[in-house]
Amino acid sequence: MKCIVGLSGGVDSSTSAAIMKEKGVEVIGCTFKMMESKNTASAIQDAQKVADFLKINHIVIDCVKDFKNYVIDYFIDSYKKGITPNPCVMCNKFIKFKHLENVRLQQNADLIVTGHYANLKKKNDRVELMQAVDLSRDQSYFLYRIDAEILRHVKFPLGDNSKTYTRELARKFGIHVAEKSDSQDVCFIPNGDYVGFIQNRSSELTESGDIVNEKGEILGKHDGIVNYTVGQRKGLGLAGGPFFVSALDAQKNRVIVSNKSGIGKKQILLRDVVFINEPYLGSCEVKIRSTTQKISAEIIQNSGNYFVELFQSEYGIAPGQHCVFYIENIVLGGGVIC
Repeated sequence: MKCIVGLSGGVDSSTSAAIMKEKGVEVIGCTFKMMESKNTASAIQDAQKVADFLKINHIVIDCVKDFKNYVIDYFIDSYKKGITPNPCVMCNKFIKFKHLENVRLQQNADLIVTGHYANLKKKNDRVELMQAVDLSRDQSYFLYRIDAEILRHVKFPLGDNSKTYTRELARKFGIHVAEKSDSQDVCFIPNGDYVGFIQNRSSELTESGDIVNEKGEILGKHDGIVNYTVGQRKGLGLAGGPFFVSALDAQKNRVIVSNKSGIGKKQILLRDVVFINEPYLGSCEVKIRSTTQKISAEIIQNSGNYFVELFQSEYGIAPGQHCVFYIENIVLGGGVIC
């Protein structure tokens, strides 16, 4: 058996490669060059050291153009539209698993292996994506748009692990990145200064503008809509509140605020809905952000549009984020919040 391991140079992917090697599987490490940067060069160097240590072949794939088109441009364009992006979902769909599948086919390999914390259940031609055992590390939310045809050839060796146990395994294997810190939420902005990152590429998003209420009355000034997200309460600098961000009007460069009742929603309109297996309508649970708990809901369809009816009002539902559907620990699919 042969597998292609997405080898990022971090502890999770490196440990996954070591697990597969220990099982007697032929392993080929595949690292993506996503940007021309010192951090990317350092990650590739770490991945090469891991590959050398494990005595496995190592391939570096140049994805700079695709990464710019599908992730960075999408990230900036989302803010230009006043919506909240999720670059990890896009990267998994259009970069990581797309290119890993291409390499798998080129190398005539059986499996794609990554260090994601998630699980898969396969039976005949059906595959189900499931949450990781350690829900604090679960990454199934970010994987819901991966095609079932690709998932049939995927394995997640860390799906039953805690992060602590993964590091223990890395030490046991003698991998030099065993203590390496976790990657940032937005990996292509390693210092966390996403405002500065966007300003260098689209300065209009950091220009000052008005903060208004739902009647359009000016309440104050903001320092660039990129600094705000729907549901935000802190950092508004307004008297007479509390106020919450209810919408971003990128066209007029305005931040719209209301009281808490103004941001509560029980119905969510979705676009670009996908299902891993057959379409589903009915009761389920949903996550409206990667960091939120699952909440009870119902998927309905009306005039060709998908909606999620929440059993109780939720706050801070941000257009552009992803609403992912679950039944127990199984991912059904999801869509983008309108």
